[in-house]
Amino acid sequence: MIRIIFLGMSGSFSRRPLETLLAGGVEVSAVILPAASSSLDPLPRRVEPARPALSALPVINPYLHPNLIHLAWTQDIPVWEIDSLSDPPTLALLAALKPDLIVVACFPFILPAAVLQLPHYGCLNLHPSLLPAYRGPIPIFWMARQGERQAGVTLHFMNEGLDSGDIVAQTAFDWPDGISGRELEQRCAAEGGVLLLEAVRQLAETGQLPGRPQPREGSSYFSWPTDQDLVIPSDWEARRAFNFARAAAEEWPLVIAAGEQHFPVGRALGYETDLMLDQPYRFEEGEVWIQFRPGVLRIQ
Repeated sequence: MIRIIFLGMSGSFSRRPLETLLAGGVEVSAVILPAASSSLDPLPRRVEPARPALSALPVINPYLHPNLIHLAWTQDIPVWEIDSLSDPPTLALLAALKPDLIVVACFPFILPAAVLQLPHYGCLNLHPSLLPAYRGPIPIFWMARQGERQAGVTLHFMNEGLDSGDIVAQTAFDWPDGISGRELEQRCAAEGGVLLLEAVRQLAETGQLPGRPQPREGSSYFSWPTDQDLVIPSDWEARRAFNFARAAAEEWPLVIAAGEQHFPVGRALGYETDLMLDQPYRFEEGEVWIQFRPGVLRIQ
């Protein structure tokens, strides 16, 4: 049996791969999460299920739609909160868990050499892009902004670089028109979970998991966006603007620059490829229609 430690967060890109592993019969020894910034308890700290208080009020059952913590608890997997991967108490905890493999899916801390060297089989990371393109913390944002027509997910070994370790497996798929960033993340999480389960099974059966070095050609890295990166210029194609707005407007305050006007994007409703307005924008029954090159984008 391979002893696996899972490092993740509360979102779907962590939860879905863990669900897939557990549904596939893989045993996970511990789940590690970043601690909330407001935590005053000494760290690392084990997170225990709270006992339900006696109440006459109906209680929402979190296990019906479990987050990463509740998912771990349903399988009696210990959950730990940490605020660093470099401090001695955390390193001592990880060493005591004696992992054969560390799996990472959306974790905010860079793994130092002391952690990378702990597991016998190394550390695997799921990244929601087709590496070596779009290394960095938010690849879906940047793929949408660049107008990519294809998305994907990569499972790779981790090294001391940023998303630069050997590739174990990849899955690519067409970028659906109008998909939200949340939906695309869920698709990447589902595809990534399958890759991860297959890799863990291969490792358990053969003791080997080959990887291939990432090519230099096509590599790119993007960090966090600046204010200017949140502006959609009207000289884009309307389709590109629509897909970027659909993918990013839920989490980022996007605006469209149309002539001298800037329009906040609440929601992108659709686009017309061949429509031409006689002015940079116009208002239509609660909507704003904005001329792009080519096409017209409709927003609220």
